[in-house]
Amino acid sequence: MNSESNRTEFHSIQFSGRATEYFGIWIVNVLLSLATLGIYSAWAKVRRVTYFNNNTRIAEYSLGYHATGKQLLIGRIISFVILLIWAASSSIPIVAIPLLIVMLFLTPWLLNNSMRFSGRMTSYRNVRFNWQGTYWKSFWFFVIAPFLGVLTLGLLTPLISKYYYRYIATQYTYGTTRFNAELTAGSFYWAFLVGGILPTVVIAVVYSGLSMLFLRAAQLPESEVMASSLTGLIIVVPAAIVFSMVFIYRVLCRNIMVRNLMLSDVVVFNSDINPIKFVWISLTNLVAVVFSVGLLLPWAQVRKYRYLSNCTKYRVLRDMDQFIDDEVSVKSAFGEEFAEFEGIEVVI
Repeated sequence: MNSESNRTEFHSIQFSGRATEYFGIWIVNVLLSLATLGIYSAWAKVRRVTYFNNNTRIAEYSLGYHATGKQLLIGRIISFVILLIWAASSSIPIVAIPLLIVMLFLTPWLLNNSMRFSGRMTSYRNVRFNWQGTYWKSFWFFVIAPFLGVLTLGLLTPLISKYYYRYIATQYTYGTTRFNAELTAGSFYWAFLVGGILPTVVIAVVYSGLSMLFLRAAQLPESEVMASSLTGLIIVVPAAIVFSMVFIYRVLCRNIMVRNLMLSDVVVFNSDINPIKFVWISLTNLVAVVFSVGLLLPWAQVRKYRYLSNCTKYRVLRDMDQFIDDEVSVKSAFGEEFAEFEGIEVVI
């Protein structure tokens, strides 16, 4: 780990999990969750995340996971109560509108607690991660900024992405040491052009060409051909935008962030996810899961996780053992208190 080659070469994060092995954990989790009407799902997640973390190795050491089923169950009960209140009042406008406003202002708090809990429950070499995000910055990036990107028809999306990904990177800490990432707006505008605009245009052009070809082959009047093609574009273009932004642009943004990510002067990172291969894996996973009635879900999860792990690389710049020792020595200052409401989970 401390050899000269480790300091000049990038190494992939290794994942040693196997689909057949994980299937046994997954099927037991499913059966017990069904038998307990979902209560066991909290413990099921602990088993799932523990399996993936324990089989994820960085420089010969695996990740740890320290949450308990009880913690996650408490968080899920709180989340369920919030959703129940929302569902019960959403049909009453005089209540739904004020509640929507409350939920918007509650979202950053929920997200911060969720990310803080996930970080604190994850460790590497006995040092835990943490999330230091503040309420108002999270409110801006998670609530306001997405609407601003839409209102500007995407013109500000790359600029917002730059600050969003920098916020995500720099608010995580490893022990007492904060991650850092120096990002440029130009790289995100390039990613937006290549990963957002270009695929949307290609999909729209291909669809228009094929639809007009088939409609003319059916010997329809030219006016109907044009009208049908334009009607289809109204559906295809928004779908193409969502597809491009989720599967291509977001992958490119992830590559940009990780390539500029540093942990002090100790470790630098790299990412070389191929968007086309990522789309292929995602789509074929979906097809496999659907046609197997869910039985191939463990295989799909392991396959995707292994690919992302192998594409995420690190390079150690100096003696990491001394760095780890320093972090462990100040662990009490870092603290291991749990989030205010333990186990709250929010997917973003």
